[in-house]
Amino acid sequence: MRYSKRLELFEKLKNEYIGYLTSTLWKLTCDTDIFDEAIQYAFLAIWMNLEKLTGPQAGAYIYRIALSANSRAWRNRTGKDGQIAKPDVFKYPAAGEAVDEETLNLVRKEIAKLPEQQAQAIVMRYIEQTDYKAIADKLNCVEDTARSHVSKALNTLRNNLAHLSISES
Repeated sequence: MRYSKRLELFEKLKNEYIGYLTSTLWKLTCDTDIFDEAIQYAFLAIWMNLEKLTGPQAGAYIYRIALSANSRAWRNRTGKDGQIAKPDVFKYPAAGEAVDEETLNLVRKEIAKLPEQQAQAIVMRYIEQTDYKAIADKLNCVEDTARSHVSKALNTLRNNLAHLSISES
């Protein structure tokens, strides 16, 4: 299938099933980060299987894609032991709240351990307050990949910094 025809078919399917897909994924994930990751996986699966989505069973196939995307996104959030990290372990500072120098140094060291593109993406997104389009342009990738870099970096940092506890003032 020619790329232009493939792109046209993808846009048609996306427009037709976007409400159904987002509704299904939101009900499955109930979490914005996992939803963002799952929707990326779902769009990728739709793109990879466009030929199968032209028949009358397209809705059922898209539902299966949503289930698989949800499972994949949740698997990415679990640790090596299969348990979901406890979000209460690390208390994030409120906006404008001071963080001690030792904690900042630990965070910097963990960012430095990330793969290069993930480290650049997380710094651009949260330190420099750059939008995803600009991150994608800087990293020479598509916007969904930039979102994935940020999401994976956040997940790694959460896991590696879970032992920290910032006391409330």
